[in-house]
Formats: sequence, structure tokens, C-alpha cells
Amino acid sequence: MQPMDLSKQWIFKSFIHLMSQQDIRESKLSVRMSEELHIFEKEFGEKGNLTLSEIHLIACIGDFSPINVTSISEKTGLTKGSITRISKKLLKLALIKRQQINDNKKEVYYSLTSKGQKVYVIHHRIHQEIEERFMNFLDKYTADELVFASKFIQDLTEWDY
Repeated sequence: MQPMDLSKQWIFKSFIHLMSQQDIRESKLSVRMSEELHIFEKEFGEKGNLTLSEIHLIACIGDFSPINVTSISEKTGLTKGSITRISKKLLKLALIKRQQINDNKKEVYYSLTSKGQKVYVIHHRIHQEIEERFMNFLDKYTADELVFASKFIQDLTEWDY
């Protein structure tokens, strides 16, 4: 086998490994978030059992409040049906609130309650910690290597297998 073919094969195997590691990383993020939410739950005396999708919906509402279902769907990639289902749970837990703006009964907007704001802050802090660690990880690469990595990742995200 040619050295170029061996390199391509190694990259492919590494790509598959990276994809399989994603589940593990998401589990670690869920555990960290659960630990933080446990403290939150003690404070409010109730159990939320939030999923990552629910937490990310809270984050989206926190970032763009007030926001409607269509905009949430565009920003998160979740279907409108999923958003409706998740929002019902978040409303029941008093993490978000619904409101109509300009007396338009058809158009519903969501914003965070004070409890929802606390979840938002926890999520935001964890994301900042992850981003900081990632930036420190990237410090070992040269500017040219980062340009290549950026192009490679962009191409990879556009590639359909």
C-alpha cells in the first residue's frame, strides 16, 4: 500500500473512532450537567430530570428571548413538534413561560423564568469551560495547521456518507 493510502486509511479509522467517542463525550456532558442540576434541584426541592435537548432549548430561549417556535426550530434544528413537546414539560417545571405579544393569540413566544435562568447560567458556564479547554488544546498548533484543520472540518461537515 502507498504511504498516501495508509494515511487516508488512518484518517478514516480515526474519524470512525472520533464518531464513536461522541456518545461517550455526550454522556460525560450529561453527567456534569446532572451534577450541577442536582444542586439546582436541592435548592428548588423538585426533580427536573432534564435531557440535553431540553437544556439546549432552555439555552436557545435564554439567548434569544422572547422567541417563537419557528425561530427556535431554525436555531436548534429541532422539529416544531419536538419543541412543543419539550416546552410543555419545561412549562410544567416552571422553567419557561409563554406569552403573546401584540395581542396576537396565534403567535406564542417563550422566555425563561427565574428558575429557567439558573439552568441557563449553569449550561452557559459548562459550555464556557469546555470552550476554554478546547482553545487551550488548539494552542499547540501553528496558524497554518489551524487553517488546514478548519478547512478539513468544514469539508467534513459538508461531506455526506
